[in-house]
Amino acid sequence: MLLWTSFLVLGLVSRQAFTAKKAIVHLSPPWTTIFQGEKVTLTCDGFNSSIPRTWWYKNEQRQKTRSTKSIVIQQPGMYRCQNQDSTLSDPVHLVVSSDPLILQTPYSVFEGDTLTLKCRGRYAERIRNITYYKDGKILSYFLKTSVFVIPQVGLSHSAQYHCTATTDLLQIFQQEISSRKVALQIQELFPPPELKVTSYQPIEGTPIALSCDTQLPPQKSDTELHFTFFRDGRTITSDWMRSRVLQIPAIWREDSGSYSCEARAVAQDIRKQSKGVKINVKRIPISGILMKIQPSGGQVTEGEKVVLICSAAQGTGNITFSWNREGIHSSLGEKTGRSLEEKFVLSDVNKNDAGKYYCTADNSISSISSQMTDVIVISRNLPPQFNSREKIRPLALGLIVIQFIMVGLCASALLFFFGPWSKLGNC
Repeated sequence: MLLWTSFLVLGLVSRQAFTAKKAIVHLSPPWTTIFQGEKVTLTCDGFNSSIPRTWWYKNEQRQKTRSTKSIVIQQPGMYRCQNQDSTLSDPVHLVVSSDPLILQTPYSVFEGDTLTLKCRGRYAERIRNITYYKDGKILSYFLKTSVFVIPQVGLSHSAQYHCTATTDLLQIFQQEISSRKVALQIQELFPPPELKVTSYQPIEGTPIALSCDTQLPPQKSDTELHFTFFRDGRTITSDWMRSRVLQIPAIWREDSGSYSCEARAVAQDIRKQSKGVKINVKRIPISGILMKIQPSGGQVTEGEKVVLICSAAQGTGNITFSWNREGIHSSLGEKTGRSLEEKFVLSDVNKNDAGKYYCTADNSISSISSQMTDVIVISRNLPPQFNSREKIRPLALGLIVIQFIMVGLCASALLFFFGPWSKLGNC
């Protein structure tokens, strides 16, 4: 059972390791909107390739240019890449603008990241009074600076952003100009985890493994995640774990309940919890109960001890063994534990302890009793070989026979030596 559980755990941990990874496109500078005449370097990041062979796509068409890891572009379009160690990357939509004012946003932003927005005029030295908007509402105002920073963004920061500014390009009067709206989607750092278990109805006393599964995006594969596990809303781990797998060496019926887990990105302090999973631990009924007596045969001399050994062939959970004597309603003693065998000692026995004994085992779902076994107590007043009726009767008969023989021999001797006048009574 333990070996099989190990294979299941290995599958829980390693299933995602065999999935081909997605290529990543990095931009330098990181903006997806640029002015005409400007250039952007795109770099394709694959995996585990010493001599990467890269394919670039523009608007879903494979490019015939030389396969290099990085390309420099200045034309608008949708760009993707791939190499022999990865699947096709997510698309990069590059916008090349001739507008007087643009809002530059990063290619990809994940929850927990710092979001930088940059409002740029074609002639940067000529703009001032810069205002940033989110879904049409003012976020912030700057007199001259053109960069707005939002630390540790969340999913709620997904919105349409734009900026406005005033320009004195003609040096005659100020004019307010506005950028185009940019739809910015904050991506999940990782989805809520899913709790997987090796068995939803395990047998009591068997091992079980819980796995808190979630997936980091390729761009954030180096993010450190910690995990914790809960039963009925209460934590069952003493602290956050680096491993997503929790091993329970033996699970018991009282461990049944609703289990869940939580994953936490350490640096960003982002926490997400799984849905609850019901685990119902099954208890095996007691069977095959047997009581043995030591010494064997149940015969013991007064003042010695008798050991009553009660055992069960099967049964799980806390088993309560009790020892009983025929005719006495209350038990002589009880022991509770997870063992399938327990002992009870009758010390310094006397004649009153002789009788029929049996034991009972109970694990709350079943109760079963053994057959009765005799305990025979021998008195110390007679030697052991004479201390039973079965041995005394033949001994008494033998003594009577010997007496008759002796009397007969005596009478015969008198008749032989003294004749019929001998006194037979002397024998």
